[in-house]
Amino acid sequence: MSDVKRKASVALLVAAAVLGGIVFVTSAANLAGLDGLFDRADAQEDAGTAADIATAENLGQAFSAVAERVNPAVVQIQSTRLLAQGGNDPFSQFGVPSPFGGDGAQQGLGSGAFVSADGYIVTNNHVIEDADELVVALFDGREFEAEVVGADPFSDLAVIKVEGDDFPALSFGDSDELRVGQWVLAIGSPLSPDLSNTVTSGIVSSLGRFSGAPDPRGRATISNYIQTDAAVNPGNSGGPLVNLRGEIVGINSAIATRTGTYNGISFAVPSNIVRSTVEQIIDTGEVERGYLGIQFSEASPALRRQYGVGPGAAYIAGISPDASGRTPAADAGLQVDDLITAIDGVTLTDSRQIVSLISSKRPGDTVEITYNRNGDSRTTEVTLGRRPGDEQISQNPGAPDDETERPTMAEPARMEMLGLTLETVTPRLARQLGEDIAGVAILDVDRTSEAYRDANLRPTMVITEVDRQPVASVAEFRAAVAEVDEGESFLVRVQAGASSFLTALTKQ
Repeated sequence: MSDVKRKASVALLVAAAVLGGIVFVTSAANLAGLDGLFDRADAQEDAGTAADIATAENLGQAFSAVAERVNPAVVQIQSTRLLAQGGNDPFSQFGVPSPFGGDGAQQGLGSGAFVSADGYIVTNNHVIEDADELVVALFDGREFEAEVVGADPFSDLAVIKVEGDDFPALSFGDSDELRVGQWVLAIGSPLSPDLSNTVTSGIVSSLGRFSGAPDPRGRATISNYIQTDAAVNPGNSGGPLVNLRGEIVGINSAIATRTGTYNGISFAVPSNIVRSTVEQIIDTGEVERGYLGIQFSEASPALRRQYGVGPGAAYIAGISPDASGRTPAADAGLQVDDLITAIDGVTLTDSRQIVSLISSKRPGDTVEITYNRNGDSRTTEVTLGRRPGDEQISQNPGAPDDETERPTMAEPARMEMLGLTLETVTPRLARQLGEDIAGVAILDVDRTSEAYRDANLRPTMVITEVDRQPVASVAEFRAAVAEVDEGESFLVRVQAGASSFLTALTKQ
């Protein structure tokens, strides 16, 4: 090998060695750097995990602190209802207890909470209603006989009292300050006397939930509940729903279930309603509620569009006197067909809000009503009257009923542009409808039409007016509609059974 080639080979080996050293050193440095990154990541992960654990532990400690503070003020209520026993019980002849209540007593279980140190306890009306005996069991094991101070079926609340003083009592929080997602605890005696002072946690799932039905006795009930997913079962009724400060924000009252037990949905009466109700019962033994004096329903989507108002507007279907015979709504200038859109500045998002907003006031209180009349927004002040007993204060005159039996009609007139099949109300047809009325009877409604979806029209209803002018026949109805431009809307008054309401149709 020549000297030149030998020198070149040596140079290449040296270069390769140098490069290899550089690569090795660089790789080692990179590996060392990655190790540092991994170490930092592990440290950050450990720190994050520790922070998460600390947060969870802090929340758990908050729950425990609330339970320790609230539990002594929560009571178990055992009710006894004495049943009338006849003298011809066949089971007694054989010395066998009757399966229908052999000892003549029916037992009930509920919960409650002290709201004053001198023994006043709030619970649900349905826990104590019709009870002949009430026994209250305290967290410390003591038992007391209790007396009913007063009850309010409308809110399903009651106040009972035990003799004594220096009882641990809970304070009320402001339910108007509740937010969806906020933590709450429910405390009570679910299912069995042996499960007293059970604490469950959850969040506020929704606010302003409405009850569309009266209580089992047909009485109107509160229409504004707190919904929570805290586990609530039979026996929890009357127990408190509290925030993380240990304040009552609601009284557990009902559950939504298909099994009779907890299904993830429970309801509580808001504390602001509870506080007002309890204070009145303690002061006077009864509850007086403000009364506006209207029958109302949710305004149909078609009528809302016609008047340019948002969802939740309440249609005034009728005016009623209060307990004294006065008509508060009429005295303030409200009329049938007006749409109420707000009360005391609170815009209605559901017409049923009227019940809770008005019922939270007392007779003599003044409220500001914002309403719409023929497309014009107006305001008035109403001095509320006294609510007359426990009857329904709202009704839905336009409630759709697809099962109503259709009358037999001759020569029906089909109006495709409206999706309606109509017939003049004849004396014979009026007898079939059970109504002495003049107008145009609805035989059928196309379920895909605006008349069905938005105007809430159904078979057997009778149209009596078009744009506030009476119509007594299909011919008059056609003539009135002919005056309306295509694409324009017009008002129609409808008789539905004993009730009348206003809605709107659009000429297609």
